Amino acid sequence: MGDTNNSEPIAAKIPRRYIPGWKIPHRRSVEPGDIPTLEEAKATIDRLYESEVPFFTKELIQDMWNQIKQEPTSGDKVITKDITGATVGCDVDTGRVCRMRNPEDDTELVYVCKELVLYYNCRAHLRNEIDQRDYPLSHWEPCSVIIMHRTQELDSKTEELVPRRGPLDREVVAKVFYEKTQEWKESPACEKLKTILSSSAKDHEINKVVVFALGTMSFQYFNEEGILDTTAGWQSAFQNALLVTIIEWLKERDHKEKVPCYSQDPAQSEVDKEILDEAGIEVIEDPRGWLEVDEQSVVVSIAPNVPVKEIITDIARPAVIIWGRVEFLDGLGQGYTDPDSSRVRAMMEGYELYEFGPDKDIFCDIVIYIRKSVAAPTPSDGRFS
Repeated sequence: MGDTNNSEPIAAKIPRRYIPGWKIPHRRSVEPGDIPTLEEAKATIDRLYESEVPFFTKELIQDMWNQIKQEPTSGDKVITKDITGATVGCDVDTGRVCRMRNPEDDTELVYVCKELVLYYNCRAHLRNEIDQRDYPLSHWEPCSVIIMHRTQELDSKTEELVPRRGPLDREVVAKVFYEKTQEWKESPACEKLKTILSSSAKDHEINKVVVFALGTMSFQYFNEEGILDTTAGWQSAFQNALLVTIIEWLKERDHKEKVPCYSQDPAQSEVDKEILDEAGIEVIEDPRGWLEVDEQSVVVSIAPNVPVKEIITDIARPAVIIWGRVEFLDGLGQGYTDPDSSRVRAMMEGYELYEFGPDKDIFCDIVIYIRKSVAAPTPSDGRFS
């Protein structure tokens, strides 16, 4: 599928800077209860998880998104529920100026808290947070969905906003996307994908494609030497080309002129949006993707830094899933952002696995999972058995 190394012209070296992209504000229970020991806290997480209490629900995600859309200001609180059902208030710090030492050169770094977004904690994240402590809890709010602020750097002397790095030129990105789409369409993996879908998903009701974490084709990423590296953009272009194949397959199968395809990744720029829109892919903001997923969806996710598998497992049973091979990497005691928990493994028992052999350097180790049941399952009491 072509060379993914940097064989094209690159920019001159520029200095790299450490810039924190996010800040998680404080949160506290509205009605504080007894504070557990570290072992008691982990036992509570495990008990709730093993009893199949959903850690993620569309209702909770929708409610928090509604609060964010009301544009709360500094001093306000966004209300969430932790996994025990307790009400938790998350502080809003919009406009707050923060200072820290730059770990790369020990200079002062100043940044300001900007817009709010959602942050997701699965079971492994909640447990690992406790395992990393060597001192007792002073409070405990085990929240699966909280808020965080995007941040922007300020000049340490003037405290004026430092402009964010802009995306690559549209023409450059469009050219890469077109070239990688053609390369993908000519690959054996593309043909095998279409063959598998045509033979094994021909009878499943599918009305949309929902995509997570395909990155950006347009970001100006600079490597350790301060040189522009476009590899990530090429990977994203290839991955989005896969979506085009799925859309075209569905349009042909169902004799439709249009099939909705939604792509959720906060890294996507206006340049990405314009180019993908022309390909029939609508870039949407988090958390709309979770709210779109249902039993009539194709879900695609490649190497996310959020627990996509855990969230999908709690909220839906999509007709087709294309994501990293599910193994036994439950993330407990490890730093996996998208672990293969026991719930995820149990869900995948209802799916057939198909290999289609895409380049692992571009697509990681993704495989196709097609739901064994053509008929969509119905959750009982908000849970899937």
